[in-house]
Amino acid sequence: MEIRTNQQLFQAALPSTGRRGEPGEPQPEGPRPKVGTAVLVAHALGADAIPVDLESAGFEVVVATDGETAFSAVWSGRVDIAIVDGRFEGDGLAFCADVWTEHPGFPVLLIGPNDENLVTKALTSGADDYLALPLRPAELVARVRAVLRRAPHWVGDGAHHEPAVRVGDVRLDPESHEVTLRSVRLHLPLREFELLRLLMENAGIVLPRATLLNRLWGPSMPLESTSLEVHIRRLRAKLEDDPAGPRRIQTVRGIGYRYQAER
Repeated sequence: MEIRTNQQLFQAALPSTGRRGEPGEPQPEGPRPKVGTAVLVAHALGADAIPVDLESAGFEVVVATDGETAFSAVWSGRVDIAIVDGRFEGDGLAFCADVWTEHPGFPVLLIGPNDENLVTKALTSGADDYLALPLRPAELVARVRAVLRRAPHWVGDGAHHEPAVRVGDVRLDPESHEVTLRSVRLHLPLREFELLRLLMENAGIVLPRATLLNRLWGPSMPLESTSLEVHIRRLRAKLEDDPAGPRRIQTVRGIGYRYQAER
């Protein structure tokens, strides 16, 4: 990925911060390391909101101080993940919803106050992770990497082909991040998409709750978390003719969930 091209594209949106490029300030020697991944930081504070540790970890950082610039970064395909301030454009979640309408499943890490209601709202609305302020740089880098590991579709050159999965009248395509029910396309945020993918790829097999939590959120997710149940309910609302009596995504009490294969 060409770093200079991205930086030039978004330079107009960056306020002067004195962080680098000031007269008399020592300049870095040679290019910084890259991991082939660009992070969009959608934050009204602009360059002051860029955590230096992201760049030190080798990420390309693109800053957007307004929605138009942020959307351009996503639409152009120049970024792989977005870190969105909860107050961006007045409502960070509303901004994310607009992004997901055009690019279903685009990975988003939302940042905001340590408020349980806000965290729950963010995760149930489709954000892939939530990081409470104040930011701890090392944790931020770790969270970005974790979200990217769960979203391989958005990173890399796409050379590895992943075949579509079909169970009955539901078809899931990992390459295009599309899910169709009777040929009608459904909008699924990344976490719902990956949950459905796990269930469909193991159709007919009971997947323990702990396994699903570990695969989708990592080993640090507490077993008493209700996040999995929230995403199961949202999937049933979109996939089942009768969400109260599901025939596709079935609960196996005391164990976990099973996607019912065709008989």
